[in-house]
Amino acid sequence: MSPRPPEVSIVAASRNDDHGGNLFERMQLFVDGLADQSRRFDMPIELVLVEWNPPADRPSLAEALRWEQADQLQRRVVTVPHDVHRTYPHADGLPLFQMIGKNVGIRRSKAPFVLATNIDILLTDELFAFLQKGLRANAMYRVDRHDVLASFDGPRLPTPAECRALPVLREHRRDGLRYPQGAPPVARPRPAPAAPNHERFDIQRTIKELSRMTMAAWDRVVLPKLHTSGCGDFTLTSRDAWFAMHGYPEWAAYSWHMDGVALFQAYAGGVEMINLQPPMAAIHLEHGEGSGWTPESRRLFDRLDAAGVPYLSTAEYRKLARKLVHGPRGFHPINGSDWGLASMDLPEEHPKPAR
Repeated sequence: MSPRPPEVSIVAASRNDDHGGNLFERMQLFVDGLADQSRRFDMPIELVLVEWNPPADRPSLAEALRWEQADQLQRRVVTVPHDVHRTYPHADGLPLFQMIGKNVGIRRSKAPFVLATNIDILLTDELFAFLQKGLRANAMYRVDRHDVLASFDGPRLPTPAECRALPVLREHRRDGLRYPQGAPPVARPRPAPAAPNHERFDIQRTIKELSRMTMAAWDRVVLPKLHTSGCGDFTLTSRDAWFAMHGYPEWAAYSWHMDGVALFQAYAGGVEMINLQPPMAAIHLEHGEGSGWTPESRRLFDRLDAAGVPYLSTAEYRKLARKLVHGPRGFHPINGSDWGLASMDLPEEHPKPAR
């Protein structure tokens, strides 16, 4: 009997390089969670996992991951080889172009709705159940992200259910961050020794900061309050809407703010923005400091700056958002028609569960 067609495609991009520490364990929990929930809720879904620039000295994700039995989960691993990766600027400093990788998966998705997410995310049962309730074609769904700290030091991997039950460190909400257990101290750089004419430099810094704060305040007035916090971890909309936008921006840069650009594109195209409320949430398995952004650390940007890797600044991001929102109505695709490496015949595997 042929499998039922998937109702939702779940797209993520990764590689087997232990980025952020315990990456493989977090990926295993991600695929285990989807297998478990698709089976328990009897919902046909497909996972399109894009393996970008796989390391030559490690097994592929299709080989390395353990695939649980779940007839409702269709598994696809699409590979973007190193030869393709190296054609992009800054390929040496960025082993994974995350948003281009997600576009590869979105472009090849088969379900009428596509969830773009990451490989360290678990969905609460309440959120997964919502996926069955009739998603609207002209809507984009967002949720809060809840960060948890799982331990991988024990004799066995924790289960997805155990991770979902962990205390929440941070809640990434539409109205900002909330720390249920109290905010940790923020590491701030020590002030540099006083230099000649330091008063003049202090005045220049003060003027620059006041200008930044003024523009940020103005943006809060002229821009719609979209739920952009942690949006790269859960953005769900119709396949038609993703195709109208041509996916995420395909800039050869670190993915900072690119996920938010897609939200403003959808808003400009007339897509209804729906923010689902807890207990519907995306559970994020915390990773190592400096491997991704956290409010308490700037190490990520120090690393990018040292490597000469570009990223979209907050000022540039807001400028683009204003242009999208206040320009002519439409999706305003940033990429060309070949977005998602559409013209490339990329290798694809369909890993089978172990019997």
